[in-house]
Amino acid sequence: MRLRSGALALLCAAGQLALSLGLCEPAFALALLPHRASYALTLDGSRPTGQLEDMSGTIDYQMTGSACAGYNTLTRQFSESRGGEDGVLRQTVTSKAWEAGDGEVYRFESTTETASDTDNVAASVTREGADRLKVVVTRPDDQVLTLDGVILLPTQHVLKVLAAAAAGADTLAAKVYDGASDPQKVYDTLAVIGRLRSGGARLAPAAEAALAGHLSYPVAVSYYEPGAIDEGPAYVMSFTLYDNGVVGDLRIDYGRFALIGSMSAFEALPSGAECKP
Repeated sequence: MRLRSGALALLCAAGQLALSLGLCEPAFALALLPHRASYALTLDGSRPTGQLEDMSGTIDYQMTGSACAGYNTLTRQFSESRGGEDGVLRQTVTSKAWEAGDGEVYRFESTTETASDTDNVAASVTREGADRLKVVVTRPDDQVLTLDGVILLPTQHVLKVLAAAAAGADTLAAKVYDGASDPQKVYDTLAVIGRLRSGGARLAPAAEAALAGHLSYPVAVSYYEPGAIDEGPAYVMSFTLYDNGVVGDLRIDYGRFALIGSMSAFEALPSGAECKP
């Protein structure tokens, strides 16, 4: 699951071995569970945080669509921090995205608001062959970028993680692009996948029924700045990933501090259009 600057993007389907061999084809991908979920963020008090006295916030996430129609996501993250000379700092990040079920097209828009500034990023992405992305940026400035390499989009990445888990693998390395914080940046990632288990997360009461009988994996994904793997990860996301695309509890480690996310609300939404052979 990708979560940085407020983008929660763990969209996934139950793993299929075929997915680990290439990009997901919508006719064969199992359905994600459309849903809304909210997570309460608190500072992990088990480790030193320097001058940061406290930090809290929320993540509100919604996913709709299907492998055939594509996946729509809407994420809003609010955070408030206290400490040091800056006093109280508040930030709201709102991200909207659509990704085609076959991973060939991706569109996103992200807005970051603070007390003194508002930043907007928007772009559309198309895949040009197996090892190139074309990114047309419309905000903050018009530009066209070419990103080379075998690069996964957010939904593709999590599908690959689940496919690797279903195949019994315990790691998956991949280049991942979501563009929300920087339309030019591609992260190097390493996912460490734990053993399949039943349940395994603290859930909002409404989620317990939707997830009854579903299996989950403990997953930790390290995100590295481009070309800087030897310097350690920029951040690490650890979470419980269910086989129908729902994320249970989570933890985001930024190095000098970490946040814990607990599911506080959940609503299953109507399923999207089914794929036809």
